[in-house]
Amino acid sequence: MWNLVHRKSPNDIIAEDFPSRGAAEAHLTKLGPIIEKYYRVQANTGNPLTDKLLTEGMVQGDLYKILLPRISVDEFVPGDPETDNIVIAFFLKGVPEATLPFKTFCEQSNGVINADYGDSETVVGAQNVYVEFDRENINMEDIHALLIQSAMLAGLNPEDFTMTFPHTEKKFPYDPVTMKEYFISRNEQKNRMAQQQALDKAAAAFEKDLQKARNQQQRDSEDQQQQQQQQQAQEALVTTLANVALTG
Repeated sequence: MWNLVHRKSPNDIIAEDFPSRGAAEAHLTKLGPIIEKYYRVQANTGNPLTDKLLTEGMVQGDLYKILLPRISVDEFVPGDPETDNIVIAFFLKGVPEATLPFKTFCEQSNGVINADYGDSETVVGAQNVYVEFDRENINMEDIHALLIQSAMLAGLNPEDFTMTFPHTEKKFPYDPVTMKEYFISRNEQKNRMAQQQALDKAAAAFEKDLQKARNQQQRDSEDQQQQQQQQQAQEALVTTLANVALTG
């Protein structure tokens, strides 16, 4: 939700609960230039960090050590599976509150026709932001610009990113030429098959990571039980020795 609040007194709210920034800005414009001078649009998600990032916008370094230096190309299906949109997935870890602001940031980039987010299926504890481009009217400059801007948010250079594709298990350093060659080489049928294979592989890898975490948790629990048993045995021994001393 979005509110209209006083620039110097944030508790002074003249209108609230707009569904989008655009709706709030349109309402503020209707109120006239005098009101517009003293009030501003502000996000209200209930999380101060998210509100700040959404209201003030993201700046260089906001996603330092949060946005991971990797992207996934075409390994996920579009939000509307009936389309054949290009899907580029980013990975964020450690600060879930940054996911929604980064999605909003991506939506405002040239060429992006849809963006979504959710828990990562391939990296435990991470979130994905999915950015869609029109495959039939692809503009590599739009994708490159998004990578440059995203890298700046994370304190990275574009070449710091690695790319993964559904047709190979290899990771490639980010390079616009390599990405373009991939798109040229793909056709819709092969892409659909590769996407499903990638999803199956991602699900298997995620389950493997979860099982590893469960096994570690089980080992930790067994270690804790063993420590408790040892402590109880030591306490029993001390009590026995004390009784012997008293009766001896």
